[in-house]
This record gives sequence, C-alpha cells and structure tokens, in this order.
Amino acid sequence: MKTKRIFLILLAASMLATSGCAALRKDKAPSADEEPVAERPAGPVIEPELDRRDVKRPRIDTEDWEISGFVGALSVEDFGTELIYGGRLGYHVSEDIYLEGEYAWSKVSDSNFRRIGAPLFDNEDEDLTSYSLSIGYNVLPGEVFVGSGWARASSMYITFGAGNTNFVGEDNVTFLAGFGLRTLVSDWFSLRLEARDRIFESDLLGDNEWKHNFELTLSMGVFF
Repeated sequence: MKTKRIFLILLAASMLATSGCAALRKDKAPSADEEPVAERPAGPVIEPELDRRDVKRPRIDTEDWEISGFVGALSVEDFGTELIYGGRLGYHVSEDIYLEGEYAWSKVSDSNFRRIGAPLFDNEDEDLTSYSLSIGYNVLPGEVFVGSGWARASSMYITFGAGNTNFVGEDNVTFLAGFGLRTLVSDWFSLRLEARDRIFESDLLGDNEWKHNFELTLSMGVFF
C-alpha cells in the first residue's frame, strides 16, 4: 500500500513537470530562423493583358547643312510690291542656333512716278539684288498638326542679319530682322514660311532716309 502511494505521487509530479515545460515552449517567441514561411500560391503567375502600341521612332537626319530656295513678295517702300526669288545656305550650329547666307533678286518699278511725269529710273524696271548673312534662333519648338493623324516637328524662330542691297546702281548697307515657322515634312525635307524687314538708307526721293521693305516668303529646303 505504501509503495502504491509513492508511485502515484511520482506519476503526478511527472505530469506537472511535463505540462509546465510545454507552457514555457508555447510562450517563448520564435527566433528569426524558426519563423514560419508563408506558402506561395501554386500555379502560374497571371500577367495583365495590355494592348501594346507599335511605336515608330522618328528618324531625323543628323546633317547640319540646309540648302533652300524661296519665292515670295517684296514691298519696296515708295515703289510697290514685286516678286522676290532667292536661295539660302544654312549651317545649324546646335538644335537652337543656325547661321545662314542668302542671295535674293527682285525688280523695282517707278511706273507710279512716270504717270505723273517724274520718272526716277533710266528704265521703268530696275533690278534689286541683295546678299546677307543672318543668325537664327529657334524660340518655340513643337509640332504642327494637320487633322488627327498627321503631325510633324516644327519650330518658331527669329532671325537677324546684315548685308548689302544693290538698287539703281547703288550699294546700300542693309539690316534684316524677321521671324518664321519651319516644319520638317520628312527627315530631310523642310518647309519655311518667313516674314522679314529689309532696312537700308536711300536718297532717291531727295532726302536720305531709312526705308523699311517688308517681305513674305515660302521656302523649301533639303538637309545634307
């Protein structure tokens, strides 16, 4: 009987010790190595279905030279408006700045003065030729849109220059100032619409005065 009582006491003590150790293990925080790893979902990863557009990169020639021809109207102060023709050769120093040489030709008529019996020229029509060197600066680069599916690179620019105008046998120092719009129709072909003022001194009417001669031209150019 005594031996049976001792056995029951030892069994109870063993059960208490086992339950205490289990409680300590439950309360103890797991270490970094023992943290459970979240199970990754099985199966393939679902990618979003996106409609991808075919993007065409613009091909702009890297050539810096531009040669162009132009035609337009020149209003010579006191003598009316005549056609003007010419050519230009430009060098683009950077994306914003370019240098340009020009040669232009037009005619001037004194028919209005002949009607009142006061001709100014030996002939009714006299040639006007001009050459100049200008510097241009692109101030507003952008795009020109025609409809919804046609867009081309373009830029608004200003230009200043100086040169010479030969008019009725006299050479006159000439200053030029203007602005325009250049559009790249393709990577090598350009269109320009430009307005300028050709300023030079003249004494054909008696007084030596600065004359403002406005012109509007359209030119087509090629990069090479």
